[in-house]
Amino acid sequence: MIAMNSSDTMTNYDSDTASEERAPSSQLKTKIQAKFQIARPPPKSSQRLRLSPKLLLQIQQLPSNHRPVPVLEIWQPPLRKSKLTRGFPQRPKLSAKDLYATLNEPYITKNERPDQEQSQIHNEPTNQEKDIVAAMCYPPTGDNPSSSAIHFRDARCIWQAVSSPAGPGQSTSCYRFAIKNEVNNTGVDQCGMFMQWEKRDLPNTDGTAGAETERFVLLAIDRKARRKSRIATMNRGGFEINVRKSSILEHLRACLALTDPVDGGAVGDSSVDLEVWLYTHVLTLGVWVASQEGWLN
Repeated sequence: MIAMNSSDTMTNYDSDTASEERAPSSQLKTKIQAKFQIARPPPKSSQRLRLSPKLLLQIQQLPSNHRPVPVLEIWQPPLRKSKLTRGFPQRPKLSAKDLYATLNEPYITKNERPDQEQSQIHNEPTNQEKDIVAAMCYPPTGDNPSSSAIHFRDARCIWQAVSSPAGPGQSTSCYRFAIKNEVNNTGVDQCGMFMQWEKRDLPNTDGTAGAETERFVLLAIDRKARRKSRIATMNRGGFEINVRKSSILEHLRACLALTDPVDGGAVGDSSVDLEVWLYTHVLTLGVWVASQEGWLN
C-alpha cells in the first residue's frame, strides 16, 4: 500500500504550473496537447447474470477540424471467470467488480493526421483480448477499498492507486498513483516519482443547478527533486492534456522508463511513443478516479 500522509499534500514543491499561467501564450510552445470527451452507451435492460462484458463509457479524442475519434472504451468484465488479461506481463485476474480499457482506434498524435470517420459506440467487444490495454483491479473484500492495482499491457510494473482525504484546512481530495515493481521486488513509491489527481472545487458563477463546479487536476510529482508539474485536467465531460515545457517532458520520459516497458526501450528511444503512453495513462488513471467519485454510475 502507498503511504499517504497529510505532509505529502502540504509539502512545498517547485511548480511549473504557476509560471505557465503567468507567461504569455506566445512564449510557450506546447509539446503535447489533446482533448477528449466522454460518451456513454444507451442504457440496456438489466440482466440477472452478466455473461458478456458491459460497456460503461467511451472516450473520444477531439482533434481540430475532425469528428471525434473513439479511442478508449471502459468495460466491466463478465461474471464468469475472465482470461482477458492473460497477455499482460503481470497476469492480473479480473473480477466482476473490476474495470478494463480497450483501444478502439489509434490516438491522433502530433505526427499523424486523422483519416478515419467516427465509428458509433457499440455494445459488444471485438477481439477484446488483443485490444485490452489496461486493467483496474480492486482489492479483495475486506481490504482497503480505496486502494487498487492498475496494470498496463505494455509495462512490467504495476501502478498502485490509493485515495487520500483532504488534509487539515484543505478542500482538496487526492488520488495518488505510484509505481510498484514486483519483478525486481522494489517497494512502492521508492523512486520518489508519482502522479496525483487533485480535486479542485470551482465556483458556480451562474447559479444554475447542476452546473459543473468541480474538476480534477493531474500533477506529475518528483519528490526527490521537489518539483510538481500540471499535465492534465478532468471533469465529468472529459479530459484536457497540456504539456508545455521540455522539463515536464523529460520528467514524463523518466517516469515511462521506471515502468519497465515490455519493449525494453530506454529513455529517449524512438521506439517508445511517449505521447501514446501519456494518453493511455492519463485516461486510465482518470477513469479510476471517476469510479471512486461515483461518476460512472
